[in-house]
Amino acid sequence: MQQKIRRNKIIIVFMFILCFIGLGLLSYNYVLSKIHLTFETVNLKLYGNNEPQEIDDDSTILSTEDTTNENQSSNTSSNNKINNNSNNKYVGYLEIPKINLNQGLVALKDKNNNVNKNIQTIYPSDWPNVENGNLILASHSGNSSISYFKNLYQLTEGDTVNVYYTDVKYTYKIVNIYDVPKNGKVAIYRDTSTTCITLITCTKNSDTLQTVYIGNLESKEVVS
Repeated sequence: MQQKIRRNKIIIVFMFILCFIGLGLLSYNYVLSKIHLTFETVNLKLYGNNEPQEIDDDSTILSTEDTTNENQSSNTSSNNKINNNSNNKYVGYLEIPKINLNQGLVALKDKNNNVNKNIQTIYPSDWPNVENGNLILASHSGNSSISYFKNLYQLTEGDTVNVYYTDVKYTYKIVNIYDVPKNGKVAIYRDTSTTCITLITCTKNSDTLQTVYIGNLESKEVVS
């Protein structure tokens, strides 16, 4: 009888140990999954919702350093109708079907990489062909001809954003939208184990906030 009781106690203790190990593994996996969710901080200065002034001041470029591989060839797909500017040499194109946006992207080092002239590619961006990289783009949201992100507020989670780069179409899905204070810096929260795109603009009807849109890469296809 005593042996049976002792055996039952051993079984119970063993089961508790297994449960403890199982909970530990679950907690470890949860924590590990969160380790990939980190943030980057970029310096950014955008005008408010008032119409920005179109100027030729190249001194407002946020970064003169470029650590990415910038291929100067651009996509000329007939399905990608871009608002061309003869003064720019585009290295890629941004397309957001929901808001009918099609606009070229210039290289990080290009003198026209400036929110007062184009959609600005923010350092330390990675182009879409960099695995687990993050392409960070910013533009005005006012009413002028350079306010390319004026309708970005219409985007919701699940909407798609396309980038054409070196004859490849990269399709992203918006997975997170959040506001940050307009203080010259933007915290970017994203999954560093996934290739991402980040869109930044001033928040609609606010003079103190900026809105950040995070998209994860869903697919890519070669275009001709």
